[in-house]
Amino acid sequence: MKLNKNKYVPIGMLFLVLAIILNKASNISDLVVGVLYGISLAILIIGIFNNRK
Repeated sequence: MKLNKNKYVPIGMLFLVLAIILNKASNISDLVVGVLYGISLAILIIGIFNNRK
């Protein structure tokens, strides 16, 4: 069984955790938190589509 090493999922999860922590811990702009959520979702979706190939 060959395991597929997907680099996108850990990076996307890192951005997602960063956005959640920054949303709770600091009072930064909603725009910044929204951009971090968007980046994390985009990276995770790219990882899913690259994993299919």
